[in-house]
Amino acid sequence: MTGSELKKLARELSSLYRGGKALFVVPGYDRAFLDYLEQEIDSSKIVSSYSPGIKVGITTYPFPADLHKMENLVIVSNFATPSLIRSVDKVIVRKSEELMREGYLSTFRYLNYALDCPPHRVCRARLNFILSLGDVAVIPANLEEAKVLSPSVTVVSDLFQVKSTRKLVIARRMGELEYLQVRSAVLHGGELVDLGGNGDRENWTQVALGELGYYTPRVTETFVGSGHDDRDIQVKLVEQRTVKPREQGVNVEMVNGNFLFNGNPVGRYWVRGGRFHMQLNCGSPREISEEFPSFTDFISPMSTGKCSLFFSCVKLIKDLERCKEMSMEAYLLARNYVNDISRVNFSHTVQAELRKVNMKSLMKGVTLELKVLDQRIQVEVRGEGDKLLVRCLSCEKFRETSIRIRSIRDNYRKLENALRDLLLKEMVTIRRREYVQE
Repeated sequence: MTGSELKKLARELSSLYRGGKALFVVPGYDRAFLDYLEQEIDSSKIVSSYSPGIKVGITTYPFPADLHKMENLVIVSNFATPSLIRSVDKVIVRKSEELMREGYLSTFRYLNYALDCPPHRVCRARLNFILSLGDVAVIPANLEEAKVLSPSVTVVSDLFQVKSTRKLVIARRMGELEYLQVRSAVLHGGELVDLGGNGDRENWTQVALGELGYYTPRVTETFVGSGHDDRDIQVKLVEQRTVKPREQGVNVEMVNGNFLFNGNPVGRYWVRGGRFHMQLNCGSPREISEEFPSFTDFISPMSTGKCSLFFSCVKLIKDLERCKEMSMEAYLLARNYVNDISRVNFSHTVQAELRKVNMKSLMKGVTLELKVLDQRIQVEVRGEGDKLLVRCLSCEKFRETSIRIRSIRDNYRKLENALRDLLLKEMVTIRRREYVQE
């Protein structure tokens, strides 16, 4: 990425930040991107330890535990994890496939080799092959091979310190998230040489699920290296290809109460009564209601028979892999959506609607439409004797109330408070009430 492209991406992401703790998944990010992000977010600073004087801290994953104490924190990572998702208020994922399609990242070469020598053995054929590749960065098969290789090539001992390189060799099997971390080193154009049998990891669905936080981090064993294998073993090329975006990607949207997967409606959603609701079709219509979007309501194994957005997607689209990826993305969007609603200034929402009416029309009777993101709450207001009656037409908790009529200013103030109270009861989940503006 050029400097202008980095700045554009940093500006785009920073515009989505509204305070609190946020996770930005930006595969292939580098120090320059962090610097631009620091420039774009007001009063921010790249931090490695907690400091109460910093308004917004920017850090990378993994990060020191004391940073959790910061009220405003932006975490930048090559992937999300279940625990990271739970610990932040907003998750913004720019998948590597998207960034590649938009020109922020480059295509790269993937070469998969087979070698009949286990990673715990010090293998002469493996060492000779790696050394024949010239100037490369290597994730070694074991510690003994690392010692042999270190005078001639760059040996990566800490996966989170891997830097952008033209050629990266992976000599052992890696966990899903470990693979994504080291893969980030070639996302600006390069070559990934796989000697560790990670071919199933280089699959767009698996990559996307990892970036979206589907997998739990696990550390694979790094062998010490025992015994020598000096056999003249042939290293066989199994696969070589250019990793580039799929012809048809995935597009997940939450629009006007509908989950749209590649333009197909697979379920409905709404927030009422302080709960997040979904209407799904898992063979028959099913409504699901939670205080906060639940992972299992979006993705659950088909074998359980539990109705979920994934199940509803499979019934319609009949593509297990893409449905899992899109359902995971929808889960993150739903979490963000509920949190975004909780941060809406409800007083401003009510005031904007009340500016459209006067006391005379209120006494005759009007139907107000309170707009919170894409939600519409209809409220009937009419005069009856010396009172204003307020009745919600689409609420679960708030039904109706009455306001005794006095001065015009007092009437508006009381009506504004009543409508704001309505939105608090209906639109804010219990778990997120602390974010509502007082």
